[in-house]
Amino acid sequence: MRLLHLTGCALLMVVFFLVSGCKGGGKRQVVKIGYMTCNSEEETTQRFTPLTKYLSDKVGVDFVMVPVDTNDFDKHFKNGEFTFTHTNSVLYVVLRENHGVELLAAEKRGKFGARTAGAIIALKGSGIEKLSDIKGKRMAFGPMLAPTGYMAEYDLMLAAGINPENDLGHYTIPSGSFKHEKLIYGVLYGKYDVAAAPMMDIEVMTREGKINADDFVILAQSKPIPYCTFAVAKGTDPALVKKVKGALMALKPNDTAAVDGELVKVMKAAWIDGYEELLDSDYDSIREMAKRVNMPPYQKY
Repeated sequence: MRLLHLTGCALLMVVFFLVSGCKGGGKRQVVKIGYMTCNSEEETTQRFTPLTKYLSDKVGVDFVMVPVDTNDFDKHFKNGEFTFTHTNSVLYVVLRENHGVELLAAEKRGKFGARTAGAIIALKGSGIEKLSDIKGKRMAFGPMLAPTGYMAEYDLMLAAGINPENDLGHYTIPSGSFKHEKLIYGVLYGKYDVAAAPMMDIEVMTREGKINADDFVILAQSKPIPYCTFAVAKGTDPALVKKVKGALMALKPNDTAAVDGELVKVMKAAWIDGYEELLDSDYDSIREMAKRVNMPPYQKY
């Protein structure tokens, strides 16, 4: 009987320690990051899965990436479907205005660093040499929430006394994915006379040998404005926010993350050069543009 009693006690102790271990170790906190879909959901997932894994490793939280369509982003955030956000700068302004998100950091990429610019381009030799020449011409814009594929160029035209709704012969937004590349190719191959082209895409496509920048005339170019931006829902645990921001700012070119059994360089996969700390006031130029162009979150009609 004594042996049975001791054995029973030992089993109880084992169970106790196992349960205690589960409670003490437990599963890590799960936190979702909403990533604005860029060219496609597949591309966005491939680009930012290593970054999400890197943040999980550095912060000690299981981050889950959620690709979100640009036009639906505000709705999904309002529904509480994710805590952190990775968006273009216009969407950051929308989320800040509508929901009070807090700025974490801006992405650095290309010659403008954490900023980028929009341009209106035409094909060299087309006879379109200055901005006033675009009246009556066929033009293509990027998505309507694109800071440097729509908003900046629309604003440049208004500043020059050109009303895109009345003064162009026709304008369109290409369907499908890779819209920014389609704008540039469309001008190159004569589908459009002029296009609203992000300087970032001209730079990248030139570097990759897809185009020759000398084939185009830049009719107007905006001032640089903040690029893609990380933000977080207001009221999020300050300690968690501090760790995430610190991990973003500390990211280096040789930092890796394990994805499907392979070590992947995080910055290379995400096509970025790191992160920079900006102030919310750095986005005021975007706010002013959005107001002039009648864009969210300030649209009047």
